[in-house]
Amino acid sequence: MTAFTIVNDETLCEAIAQCQQQLVYVAPGITKPVVDAMQRQLASCSNLLVTLIVDIDPEVYRLGYGTMDGLQALQTLVKKFCLELRQQAGLRIGLLICDGRTLVYSPTPLLIEAGSTSQEKPNAVWVGQDMPKILVKACEPGAEGEIGQQVATPDAVDRSLQSLKNEPPKKFDIARVERVYHSKIQFVELEVTGYRLSSKKITIPNDLLIGDDKALNEKLKNSFQLLTGGSAPKVEIPLFNPESASPKVIADGAPLTEIWDEEALEAARKKLYEDFLINVPRFGWVIMCRQLTDFEKRLACFKNQVLAYRVAVEKSMGQSLDKAIGELVDVLLPRMKGQLPKRFTKFMHQDPSDDDIRGVLAQELYSVVGGVSGVFAPEVRCVYKAVTYGSIRDEKFLKSMKDSMKKNGAGSQAELLFSECDAALES
Repeated sequence: MTAFTIVNDETLCEAIAQCQQQLVYVAPGITKPVVDAMQRQLASCSNLLVTLIVDIDPEVYRLGYGTMDGLQALQTLVKKFCLELRQQAGLRIGLLICDGRTLVYSPTPLLIEAGSTSQEKPNAVWVGQDMPKILVKACEPGAEGEIGQQVATPDAVDRSLQSLKNEPPKKFDIARVERVYHSKIQFVELEVTGYRLSSKKITIPNDLLIGDDKALNEKLKNSFQLLTGGSAPKVEIPLFNPESASPKVIADGAPLTEIWDEEALEAARKKLYEDFLINVPRFGWVIMCRQLTDFEKRLACFKNQVLAYRVAVEKSMGQSLDKAIGELVDVLLPRMKGQLPKRFTKFMHQDPSDDDIRGVLAQELYSVVGGVSGVFAPEVRCVYKAVTYGSIRDEKFLKSMKDSMKKNGAGSQAELLFSECDAALES
């Protein structure tokens, strides 16, 4: 066995799988495969003594010394097997003792670099036979212990996990090449289109009014108000749960409903902005990263509401559209007699009847409108964009952001939105 070797999740799991009596794990963080390996050994070896010391600072997991699901799994493990989990702030060395075998290693921050898989790039060393006793003693709780004297209580771990949920770690394979700063805000582009029926107009082909006069065609634009009175239809849609985005039901399973119209949709859209988004004049809208999870829940609910509204309106709008087209045909018919566009005459007799003209006109207008989906096709689009390093160095952006925060009573938090780190550049 060589003195220098590599340590990664695979080698840690292999070593843990051979442990029968004593297991000591000391490292900045932990991953789920390693916790799973520990659970298998604890289940099969009832007398296995386990010592666990980690750093539960959320930044450890954002750097990639461990994973969020690993910390969650560790929390579950210690509860299930009544183990003590201790913490050591700033811990950046790894130690694994499995019975008489001892590994001392350098944990890899996956945010900065990938872990080694080659023996030519070692990050660990096996230590001698006498060392395990010394290291075990150093890890024991009490006066003689050297590290991990503070218990990692469930509440402390929960606070760390909540912080990670609010500001999740980046995907390491992407962030590794870009991380030079940390931002607590993110740009959001939220747009709802195709739902304003009350102001919807359809364009009437000019040759239906003025024939083939090219000069007038270039100057004249004709439109027709689709809905009489300018009022959008009111329809019944399911009442959705904002947390799960699923329809609410009563005891017998029947769905609860609410009345929706264009005004209700607009109110729901504005409520999203009001509750979550911050306007930075001249730069756009931003959201606090800690609110992303709640925002996406509400956004999913809003999307379901808009979809249900679209389906309900499409079902109820067929007759309204037929009526609007019929009214327009009645207006155009007297003007069309004797001066039909040539593109129409190829389908008609030399002396077409009113019904013939009416049918061709209606078909033409339906083609222009594109059916119900052509006049009513609401769509929700949401795009997230990271705040670039250039933005946080832009004095105009920073001033506009701070002014917005002050208007919302959070001026003191403006200075805490960004932090810089040179680690990626130096590596």
